[in-house]
Amino acid sequence: MQVLQIVYAIIIVYVLVLSLRIILGWFVPQALGRAWEILRMITDPYLDLFRRIRFLRAGIFDFSPIAAVLVLVLVADLIGQLVNWGRITVGFFLASAFAAAWSGARFLLLLFLIVGVLRTIPILFRTTAGANMWRVVDLIIQPVVAWVMRIFRLGARAGYTQHLLLTIGLLLVAWLTGEFLVRQIVYGLSLLPF
Repeated sequence: MQVLQIVYAIIIVYVLVLSLRIILGWFVPQALGRAWEILRMITDPYLDLFRRIRFLRAGIFDFSPIAAVLVLVLVADLIGQLVNWGRITVGFFLASAFAAAWSGARFLLLLFLIVGVLRTIPILFRTTAGANMWRVVDLIIQPVVAWVMRIFRLGARAGYTQHLLLTIGLLLVAWLTGEFLVRQIVYGLSLLPF
């Protein structure tokens, strides 16, 4: 059991290091010099395993870091179950896997929801200040809005603003519904006796 506790602690520390690497990668990591290189040496071999999975990369988006972190969280969860209860049931495994998958989906829903709300700021205040920033925000939210536009045809009079607001509403509903449903499903799965 002590070995499992050590492995659990190592995984938690590695998740923190991996998260630091992912966040710093969004900025100008080269400014960190040698520290950045060491961080990459520690994390990139693991991240590269997930970067090879093509469906995790779509357009400007690379979801492989999210998948990499979620796998470690799932493994840590399973090890924690072993340490605390001495066994892992199929129900607990399924509940943990489902909860980890929802964590990734929730992150994306909230990310797009926040970006969508941010995008409404210049529309509501009719401002062009910070136009470059709004272009970047548009790059992030545009694929989701385009998907909503393909599914929901609001008519000839509907413009980008209406589709953006519909997208924000759908993201909010998906997040709230998902929270409720996943909680029920995870609870039900965890009760499975085998």
